[in-house]
Amino acid sequence: MIQRIQTVYLLLSLTVIGMMFFFPFTVFADADAVRYVFDFSGVHAVGTDAMVTGTLPFQILLVTVAVINLVTIFLFRNRRLQIRLSVFNMLLMAGILVLAAWYIYYTKGELQAQVYYKVTLLFPLVSIVLTWLAFRNILKDELLVRSADRIR
Repeated sequence: MIQRIQTVYLLLSLTVIGMMFFFPFTVFADADAVRYVFDFSGVHAVGTDAMVTGTLPFQILLVTVAVINLVTIFLFRNRRLQIRLSVFNMLLMAGILVLAAWYIYYTKGELQAQVYYKVTLLFPLVSIVLTWLAFRNILKDELLVRSADRIR
């Protein structure tokens, strides 16, 4: 299982998505020098538990992507399903990017604040690339198995 390169790609993708649970995506600073952080739990003021914007759809989508990524790793015997789940997961990761952009745009307008982006915002894009590399190698394996079956 782990000796296949696509498993390594999927594991790296899971690690990158997993880091999104712990690091902030953006920091907002308004005119009164109050700082707000957009992370997995939502948009909240630094140092307080005052929630400015709840991000439940974002949280659900992020957890779903992580679970599908983990399940895909262990489906190494069913390559067709692994291919389908990889494509679906890439679409969900693109959805994470769109949803994060929408939350940033909405919160920026609501707080009238300046936005400072963090590198964590690029993690879904990195994960899409890693999942695409895994998809490509899974497809190569499937084509190799089909060609071997044709020879018999």
